[in-house]
Amino acid sequence: MKNKYRLLLIALLLVGFKTFAQQDPQYSHYMFNGFVFNPALAGSKESLSALGLFRTQYVGVDGGPQTQTISAHMPLPSITSGVGIHIINDQIGAGNASLSFMASYAYKYQLANGTLSGGIGLGFIQRTLDGTKLITGVPGDPVVPTGKLNALKLDVNAGAFYNTELYYVGLSATHLTRPNMGFDGVAATEYRNVIHTNLVAGYNWNISPTLDVKPSVLLKYSKAVSFDVNAMAFINQRFWGGLSYRLNESLIGIVGLNITPAIKFSYAYDYTLNNLNVASSGSHEVILGYDVIIKKKIKTDVIIKTPRFL
Repeated sequence: MKNKYRLLLIALLLVGFKTFAQQDPQYSHYMFNGFVFNPALAGSKESLSALGLFRTQYVGVDGGPQTQTISAHMPLPSITSGVGIHIINDQIGAGNASLSFMASYAYKYQLANGTLSGGIGLGFIQRTLDGTKLITGVPGDPVVPTGKLNALKLDVNAGAFYNTELYYVGLSATHLTRPNMGFDGVAATEYRNVIHTNLVAGYNWNISPTLDVKPSVLLKYSKAVSFDVNAMAFINQRFWGGLSYRLNESLIGIVGLNITPAIKFSYAYDYTLNNLNVASSGSHEVILGYDVIIKKKIKTDVIIKTPRFL
């Protein structure tokens, strides 16, 4: 890949950070992976739920972003709560990377025909810049670090989630502490995480005993508005496929299946709609999930509804 494409990517990423401040990774499987941006989803299933996700973005562009996510959460029925953890490794090209760890707790309350959950996540975020991978026009530029730099800061997320058997809606915010991820003594590297607000909603439309259609939308705001809108069809709750549109960026196709009652696999392909399509052949994302049903006696007057979609 020609250097001009690498430089183009770096420039676009820097413009994105300064102008749009969209610093969190984006996910095409947001409908399965909502726990990583909303801690209120901790324990939202009646199982220990583990999920691994790998995303490679802008394939064909040298140094294109790559994201790996591992998450696990489970309910605590005896105290109508849930707990979980997640780790996100986000490689943002040209030696710029972030690693975050978050532990989350959610409390659940029966409200009307559904369950209202409130959650908080506490953890850290680490930013790494490897100066040896940066390409400059002037060798020995004093602004560019010659080795690896690291910054580690406290991070806090919070959210709320309400779901019934027919629909769900959630609101969350990440980086409430707005950590400054600049490196000590290097003014040119300074930048501060902004608060990212996420609003997600979905509906379960049961067309027949074997077919469910589940539209959803994810609205994101961090000094600029973006959204994903999706429609998925589920056959016998085992096979699924659907389409998404991400504002001014991608058209996304998703297919997947439950390999066993406990194991699910899903793949998403993002077709790039913006100017990067001249250099990129799109983006790929896969998830592998595993659910272990937790059997534990709970009080008969406590009803915890779980979102069928998630």
